[in-house]
Amino acid sequence: MDSEKLKELFQQLTPEEKIAQTIQLNGSLVIENEVMTTGPMHDLGLPPNLKIHEIGSIYNVNDYQKLIQLQRETLEHSRLKIPMLFMSDVIYGFRTIFPIPLAQAGSYDFDLIEQAAEMTAKECYQNGLHVIFSPMLDLVRDPRWGRVMESPGEDVYTAKRFAQSVVTGYQGDLTHGLAENHVAACIKHFAGYGAPEAGREYNTVDMSNQRLFNEYLQPYQAAIEAQALLVMTAFNVLNGEPATGSRWLNREILRERFGFDGVLVSDHAAIKELVPHGFAKDEREAAQKGLEAGVDFDMMTSVYATHLPELIKQPELAALLDEAVWRILVLKNQLGLFENPYRGLRTQHTGEVLSDEAKELAVKLVEKSCVLLKNDGSLPLKKDQTVAVIGPYGESRLTLGFWASVSGKPQDTIPLKTGLLQHFAAENLIFARGYNLFDSYEQFGPLKAGIEQLNGPIEPEDQLLVEAVKAAEAAEVIVLTFGEQFMESGEGASKAHLQLPLKQIRLIQALKKTGKPLIGVLYTGRPLVLTQVEPLFDSLLLVWYPGTMGGIGIANLLSGQASPTAKLSMTFPRSEGQIPIYSAQLPTGRPLTDSEHSDRFLSKYRDESNEPLFAFGTGLSYGMFTGEWLESAVLSETIQLDYRIKNQAEVAGETVVQIYLLQRPASMVRPSRQLIASDLVLLAPQEDKEKRLSLPISVLGFYDNQGAKHLSNGTYRFLMRIDQKETLLAVTI
Repeated sequence: MDSEKLKELFQQLTPEEKIAQTIQLNGSLVIENEVMTTGPMHDLGLPPNLKIHEIGSIYNVNDYQKLIQLQRETLEHSRLKIPMLFMSDVIYGFRTIFPIPLAQAGSYDFDLIEQAAEMTAKECYQNGLHVIFSPMLDLVRDPRWGRVMESPGEDVYTAKRFAQSVVTGYQGDLTHGLAENHVAACIKHFAGYGAPEAGREYNTVDMSNQRLFNEYLQPYQAAIEAQALLVMTAFNVLNGEPATGSRWLNREILRERFGFDGVLVSDHAAIKELVPHGFAKDEREAAQKGLEAGVDFDMMTSVYATHLPELIKQPELAALLDEAVWRILVLKNQLGLFENPYRGLRTQHTGEVLSDEAKELAVKLVEKSCVLLKNDGSLPLKKDQTVAVIGPYGESRLTLGFWASVSGKPQDTIPLKTGLLQHFAAENLIFARGYNLFDSYEQFGPLKAGIEQLNGPIEPEDQLLVEAVKAAEAAEVIVLTFGEQFMESGEGASKAHLQLPLKQIRLIQALKKTGKPLIGVLYTGRPLVLTQVEPLFDSLLLVWYPGTMGGIGIANLLSGQASPTAKLSMTFPRSEGQIPIYSAQLPTGRPLTDSEHSDRFLSKYRDESNEPLFAFGTGLSYGMFTGEWLESAVLSETIQLDYRIKNQAEVAGETVVQIYLLQRPASMVRPSRQLIASDLVLLAPQEDKEKRLSLPISVLGFYDNQGAKHLSNGTYRFLMRIDQKETLLAVTI
């Protein structure tokens, strides 16, 4: 529809119809639908005169047949035949579930990440979805917060590249609107949601403006520059204002400074929550503050529906409502819904998911996302070894992670056992559960029976331990699968303690006593404190929550068919007392080294190391790579850095090159090290390659507390990191 016709349609809307367009409800309130909800589902108190088929959007209905029915009814009952928007909590895959974002980001294969996002968009499109609530771009530095699993991690550069890849993959080229097999991205949560005090869900965020501009706002801005069509507000207070009600954040920063002109949607009930925050005296004032902040969709409350009819009698608020509704209609038009309200539905491809192409892509991303944290040579496994595969993840299909339960199906998951049987003879593999994945199935409520059937009965822990040790003694090498179960991370899963459960520690200690090489395969949605058990492992492979094809990809790595290349996207602390601990920390005036002060009066812990257990960027491979700087040149707007990479192994291999900036001095204190570039290099046996990195000089700039950007002349040091080896280069600008 051209803009003139869209304006004509807009002008025909009554005030009641305009307000209805700003309402977004969970599909369970409209049609029978079994989906996850992340907030209260009691009667919302919607006004009786609200016409349900005039509302703007429904979310978390993932059954394409129900969506066809819903859109048909909408068009039959809507006076102006305005189609409904269908959105969903698809975070890292629709039916083909890819590794969690925290894992994907560590691959540094941003082309592959884009391909995975494109595949997710295709599956969503073919099931009738228009918008997905992804990517989550909250920078995270506290693993106590359960939602770190959805994030690209602690690093600004990594998060920006991840943002650009995922948004581009979802949306494609927007020159002529959203093409078929693509959906609109809704980035979240604006802003600073990943820095809650004490790592506690929905808690307060408070930080300096320089940190906000230099770090936490950067990934969102990168996604907006990639033309993300929607943004979701955050639940948290940011520097004294709830993000959902902040005009400064949503109008001055998001819309004016970043140039975002798309749709802004509240998170679940976030406008109503302005009242318990103490920012609005009642729901009427909450509705006004939400509208004044520029929030277009009120998700899952009756606040807009109930109070906007009275509020828009004020001309200035009526004008703000018009802006919101216009943005919603423009989005529907960008999706082509006025010409084709059944976009992605009623086609020969409807419902097509989990294709062979999608599975192959998922396997590649698993191989690229698993991090080899430690290896004494026991990996890769030898084909003729007898291997005891101990731990519930040897056979469990529950490896998708928390958010996959919206649209993923654990029945589709390939368990590790299936993958291993592609590489090893059945008689060389011994399986033992080792411990129960769940202590009880009661937490699953109505899903209890299904989960129990899928995962098996809960057995006595002592019996499982005895069986595990017996299996280990009959084998030459032990592969132990351990870590978190999927309900332990995700939204609402903050933890004060990050150690393994005692039953897992007991099992690890018992297996170590057998004297057999012990290989750990760690499944988790967050960094854990492994200080007590890490010395007991000969090798340790972090696989996160690997998704649908995890069993194949992990088996390929364990067998040596694939070599690990991934790096940690988030630091593993030695203890909770170190948190937050991350790579890009600011230097102190009393550093642990090179200080004139006595040992006591330095910036350090007296009862713990200052160093993490595994630092950001940690990641080994089966190969051996070295690098050296060559020449550098400073041009008018770029810096050219030349370097050589060599594969010293007798087999082909791939490695991630990371380039860090070390800037001292500066007019504001800069991080001790700041990742600014990466490269993924594939080399034949004994091959070396010369590479050139062209960096815009602008990446050397930084923001002050007023949001002004600075760029200083001087000497900059660049650190190249390959396979834990570091080399410095100084360049004068």
